[in-house]
Amino acid sequence: MVTYPARERLPRSRQDFHRPPRSRQLVGERVAAPERAGFHTRTARHTPLGPRTLRAGSNGRASITTRMGRQSVLKRNEYSRDELLQCARGELFGAGNAQLPLPPMLMFDRITRIADDGGAHGKGQIIAELDINPGLWFFDCHFVGDPVMPGCLGLDAMWQLLGFFLGWKGGPGRGRALGVGEVKFSGQITPKNSRVTYRIELKRIIMRRLYMGIADGYMEVDGREIYTASSLRVGLFTTTDTF
Repeated sequence: MVTYPARERLPRSRQDFHRPPRSRQLVGERVAAPERAGFHTRTARHTPLGPRTLRAGSNGRASITTRMGRQSVLKRNEYSRDELLQCARGELFGAGNAQLPLPPMLMFDRITRIADDGGAHGKGQIIAELDINPGLWFFDCHFVGDPVMPGCLGLDAMWQLLGFFLGWKGGPGRGRALGVGEVKFSGQITPKNSRVTYRIELKRIIMRRLYMGIADGYMEVDGREIYTASSLRVGLFTTTDTF
């Protein structure tokens, strides 16, 4: 019987020479796709903004830098008033990206839940709260002797939250309200009330040339639903010159 020497195994591709060993990615580590290997890390592959770099900020919180130069805090599931004010100053999602308005037009004090899954439609949900007190600015002028919160402010709060969600998702550009389907008011908010709760149920996120969110909104005062808004629409624009 004739025997032959064992054939030496050849590498399957040139990537075998360059692929680094798998390791757990920790906050503060650099996460970038190796240029020679021709592949992206898991983190980069699942983001519409391309490969990202995670860095530890001066406050100990991780930030994200994308190929587009975008910086933001790492996604969380709740935000305090101070963090919402950071967003209003353009410090949360980076310059040129989604912002909330500063007070007095900021219409909620905290976000108690934000998630990109679950909710009524399985597409994500935001829940936020506004504390009511007689010193709120609109009670002095709307109306004298009959103080009531303007309904348009409740609707604007829903647009604000939907725009925040798009920025939180990593969408680039400045937020603009694009419309709403149907709005219904079945109650009012007066200085006698204690707390307003907003609930935004995401229905669809479009991530194309126009980054847009569509959602239904609900507003409760002290546990009673009084506002509903169907098919809220907010878009993100990298330039608003022709808007």
